[in-house]
Amino acid sequence: MAKLEKIFYYSRRKLGIYLLFNLGLLALAILFTWSIFPDYKPVYYFALITCSLSILSALFVFLIRLPLAVIDSDGIKIDHNQPLRWTQIKSVEKINVRCFGFDRYLLKITPQRLEHYHMTFMQHIAGNSQFGSFSIPLYAMSASKAKEIEKIIISYTSHLKTKPTPKKKQNTQKKSTSIKKRVK
Repeated sequence: MAKLEKIFYYSRRKLGIYLLFNLGLLALAILFTWSIFPDYKPVYYFALITCSLSILSALFVFLIRLPLAVIDSDGIKIDHNQPLRWTQIKSVEKINVRCFGFDRYLLKITPQRLEHYHMTFMQHIAGNSQFGSFSIPLYAMSASKAKEIEKIIISYTSHLKTKPTPKKKQNTQKKSTSIKKRVK
């Protein structure tokens, strides 16, 4: 019996905007290093090389479709990491991350204790941040694909107990309404 896989990719439109952003940075780096440091060629070459590397990596990601997540009945594989089985997942939550004044949403997958799971270097780094080692950036795909991946993951993890969102405590103390008069 063949497994039914669903593959989700990064949005090409959003990657194109990232590529244009990097091209703008290259133009600014050339302009400013040329005008500010005309006699310091190492600064000029450093700016040119670093911005060019950034553009080449953005172009690579734009031209070659990289999978964001591969979902099947056994588990989920995020980026090029080792697959995570549905039975290894402890909780899934949608979190809001503020970036440059914009709301960005992630699906943060919290696994149970993973004994034989080989984590990549990036997963170790992201594990110490608010993103977590296993996160799916919903902002990196189109809105329809983001809703679709969210529904699929919730359907596979519906057996998990989710934590209710904590309610804000209301202040039950009454404020004093008496006004003291000044005596002259």
